[in-house]
Amino acid sequence: MAIASSADNIRFNGTGIAYAAAVASANPGADMGELENFSFSQAVSKDQVKSTRNAARGTILEAVKETDATLKWGLREQTDENLKMALMAASVSTANQTADGVYQTTQTWVADEYIDLGKLDVVSTKLNHGTVTGGPFVIGEIIAQADPVAEGKIAFVGAGFIEVVEVSGAFTAGEAVTVAAKSATLTGVATLRDAVITSADGATRRAQGTDYTIEPRAGYARKLTGGGVLNTDKVSFDWPAVAKKVLYGLSASTVQRKVTFVTDPDDYGPRKRYTFHKVSVSTDGEQDLLGDGTELLKCSGTVIRDTSQPAGEEYYKLEILG
Repeated sequence: MAIASSADNIRFNGTGIAYAAAVASANPGADMGELENFSFSQAVSKDQVKSTRNAARGTILEAVKETDATLKWGLREQTDENLKMALMAASVSTANQTADGVYQTTQTWVADEYIDLGKLDVVSTKLNHGTVTGGPFVIGEIIAQADPVAEGKIAFVGAGFIEVVEVSGAFTAGEAVTVAAKSATLTGVATLRDAVITSADGATRRAQGTDYTIEPRAGYARKLTGGGVLNTDKVSFDWPAVAKKVLYGLSASTVQRKVTFVTDPDDYGPRKRYTFHKVSVSTDGEQDLLGDGTELLKCSGTVIRDTSQPAGEEYYKLEILG
């Protein structure tokens, strides 16, 4: 017989919200956000005893041997909790990069291989200027601007320009810059996605694209074969503040969550709430890092028996909400 008078009650469009919480929590926990999918499957295997009394060998006894229930879902939103679940990480820690700069460091170069400069979003500042009065600018000097206040250390002196690092404040075209009794008026200011790489005496500026290449956002630089970069060269650069989090995948041998899924009440079909008391979560197959579409954190979970629940209610609960 029909269980409902309306045909809408057998239709379901597949929308809702999934939550994850600590096992045995009284609350649904964190909203997992937009999901690519959320699916549930259960399987039962049985042992059968066959008759030996005739050739038909009909089944005379059947008993449940194993039950298995699994969940699968794809996370679109990379919250800390989602990342921990999907990548099986024990924790997510903060390792923020604070703004600063370095002057005349040395690096151990490997021809045609990138090395890590140790900072993200590497930059330098180029200041074009007019005639310098009082003598030439010199590498290592701190050059200052009075209004607005700004200063930086000279890492290279070129023809009509200098490159500075360890910059504070904002240099502005049209303003005067000074060091000791020397001064000049700035004619242009540019923040370059580059490091200042010079010979050890500072006289020769290595050329990006000829002597080296740089991936400034990652903070990687590469010495090119045939270029002039040496291990004695001086490398100077600045970097901005960058919010950074760190986690180590597969560092948690077991990730268990209580998982709740509630269907959208505005969808067709009966409103339902599934509560899976104890789910062992793991990474599910490939995590696509390249290609078209949304990056997904793919998860699967085995619904395991929660002995803290009443007898007969240990796996999951389905509520059909009127």
